[in-house]
This record gives sequence, C-alpha cells and structure tokens, in this order.
Amino acid sequence: MIAGCGSFSKRKHYNSSLGEKIVKIAVRYKGFPYKYGGTTPKGFDCSGFTSYVFKKAGIEIPRTAGAQYRQGSSVSKSDLKKGDLVFFTRWGLIGKIFSPGHVGIYIGNDRFIHAPSKGGKVRIDLLNNVYWKRNYKGAVDLL
Repeated sequence: MIAGCGSFSKRKHYNSSLGEKIVKIAVRYKGFPYKYGGTTPKGFDCSGFTSYVFKKAGIEIPRTAGAQYRQGSSVSKSDLKKGDLVFFTRWGLIGKIFSPGHVGIYIGNDRFIHAPSKGGKVRIDLLNNVYWKRNYKGAVDLL
C-alpha cells in the first residue's frame, strides 16, 4: 500500500477520553466574562481560556494563541476532533501569513467554544459561520 495525500487520517494517537474531558470542562465556563489578558473565571481572553481549560484537564500549554498554534500537531479541518484547538486570523486571506489572533476549543458538530472580545462572554459558535469560516487559519492537536 502506498501512503500519500489521500483521505486517510494521520492522527494515530488521538485521546478521545481526554478530548471529551476538555470539552466538559470548557462548556462549564460558557457565559463567563471576557477580560483582555484574563486567565481565570473572573475573566478570560481567548488563549487564557484555552490554557486554563487544558490546565484543569492536567495539560500545560503555552499562554498565547501564537505559541499554542506552534506547539501542536497540525490537523485538517475535515479531521477535527473534540479538544482540538482552532485558530483564526483577523484579516481573512491576508491574515493567513500572520500568527493567529484568536483561538477556541473544538467541541464537535462544527462547533467551538471560545472567549471572544466582541460579545464579552465565553460562548459557542459554528465554525462555518461566515465570519469564522473566512478567518479560519487552522487547527492543532495538543492531546
């Protein structure tokens, strides 16, 4: 058998129970306030939220979205699993060359949970929402 650019998943070590645990922890914080630079339930920014949730699950990850993006193994959008981190730019296609400006946690069924500055609270959004689809940069597996 020849390996190549097919539809085979390259994810050999995905930990589904840890992914489920991360999602369960993350959704507990839905509705909690946004705060620039925030890393606690008193207020989260996007990467503060992801690093807090992962720490609660027993995994230390970097604090910033850019460092989190560089830390993990790249995952295609079609192979997203619960607990993967999803990243976004702020400038559509031109933003693809820059570090990500936003991060959230994939929770399944085309949805992710994140701490957006607009709206002021941790919330769940659809990846295929027009805004998020246009600004999607990529995803990583840190499990």
